[in-house]
Amino acid sequence: MLFSSYAFLFCFLPLALLAWQVTARMAERPARALERVLLLLSLAFYGFWGLEFLVLLLGMIVMNHAFGTALAAPETPSGGVGAARRRSRGGLLAAAVACNLAPLLWFKYSGFLVESAARLCGAHWAFTPPGLPLGISFYTFIQIAWLAGVYRREVVPEGLARHALFTSCFFWVISGPIVRYGQMGRQLDALAGSGAEDLARGFALLALGLGKKVLLADSIGAYADAVFNAAGAGIAPSPLEAWLGSLAYTFQLYFDFSGYTDMALGLGLMFGLRLPENFASPYKATGVVEFWRRWHITLGAWLRDFLYIPLGGNRRGRVRQYGNLFLTMLIGGAWHGAGWTFLLWGALHGLMLSVNHFFRARVRGTRLERALTRAPARILCIALTFVCIDLCWVVFRAASPDAALTMYAAMFGAGPAVWPPLPAPDAGAGLAGFLARLDPSAPDSLMAALLPNRFFAGWLPFALLAVCAVIVWCCPNSRELLYGGEGARTRLRWRPSAAWATGLAVLTFVSLVLASRETVFLYFQF
Repeated sequence: MLFSSYAFLFCFLPLALLAWQVTARMAERPARALERVLLLLSLAFYGFWGLEFLVLLLGMIVMNHAFGTALAAPETPSGGVGAARRRSRGGLLAAAVACNLAPLLWFKYSGFLVESAARLCGAHWAFTPPGLPLGISFYTFIQIAWLAGVYRREVVPEGLARHALFTSCFFWVISGPIVRYGQMGRQLDALAGSGAEDLARGFALLALGLGKKVLLADSIGAYADAVFNAAGAGIAPSPLEAWLGSLAYTFQLYFDFSGYTDMALGLGLMFGLRLPENFASPYKATGVVEFWRRWHITLGAWLRDFLYIPLGGNRRGRVRQYGNLFLTMLIGGAWHGAGWTFLLWGALHGLMLSVNHFFRARVRGTRLERALTRAPARILCIALTFVCIDLCWVVFRAASPDAALTMYAAMFGAGPAVWPPLPAPDAGAGLAGFLARLDPSAPDSLMAALLPNRFFAGWLPFALLAVCAVIVWCCPNSRELLYGGEGARTRLRWRPSAAWATGLAVLTFVSLVLASRETVFLYFQF
């Protein structure tokens, strides 16, 4: 039951909001009653994906609550017993983390590990990998952060029901944000009926996210799939097709993930919860360091707090810092998926982060640093960063390292290309002759030579790419539209007006018409 599905939008969500408002008005203790209602809704939502997945999630919840209760037990104030107790708490935390990672390793990585071991041994082992439980990567990280908070005495376990709700809440259990208890605990204590403004803002975010997913991500994604599937089958695209295919996927992932994030935050607002920001115009970043402060913000914060800093961060010199960055991003790549392409993607980002940190350290306090803050240099930095990110998304999307190499070879003109010969230009034809050479339907035209496989037939893919580019670089993001910010002009900001209501209604209607071609969000597979 996707956020963009008819079952969710026309059945689950209206019934959930009705139950929420009725409970808020009729219950003697609304906060406690609403907590139970939200828990039941969340378990029902997750159960639609498969009862076996729900059983696993419940088992993880019970296990982690037991570990958290044991970790929260008071320590002996001083002496040898106290030191032993602290050591035992550290061992208990390590055991809890291992028990959380074990299901993730089994469900997500067992097939990849067995296949890699078989190739290393030159053998063929028959092994059917288990199905991947939806959201396991996200709720595993949520659990580990909660256990670390309990271990540090920053979080106090507040009962099994509260822990179950925090873990399984349907706003974030499938694809994030990766919430922390410190962000949501007090809000869960103060649950109340939804106000008119929260409902209106929540619906606005939901409509914007639905439009991004259905109208942009799914539409442009068809062209990305055509190019990458061909490369995976060993068919080399032309250089222009390869670049257009990489751009199509770069925009598809942007609007798919941004759309999901908007919908999750909008749903939270409808129920009175403010989820942490998770997406802040990452393609406007002027460097890879800034990109990771804007893209999947909660994952970046998790990797920083629970991998990069424990490894030593930047406290032990630059060489160790760059090594820590590389290892953190390598693990971040593995978190996204079981495959060499994800490891390569993580390694590339680790290298780019190290180079970016080195460059920033070298220019700090110089005139070059001041020059880079001016508009022309900033535009150049944004463009360079985007090209680097786009090139990295190629290996992220490719079905295999060989498919990625096929794409890279085509993008840089090193791959085979069999194009139809072009006729000599007719000097007397003028503008009409020039336009005829650009007609993609003509077999001997210039466009037919540049796009020989017809992955991008007609004007629609180019219009979609142009619309995506304008929204990415020239428009405010959803948060700026709803709450203001540097990218939102005053007249564009959301307000409860007829113009906004009409625009959102039209956007929702068109999105719902096209939502019948149901496709999952890309981050579901991670």
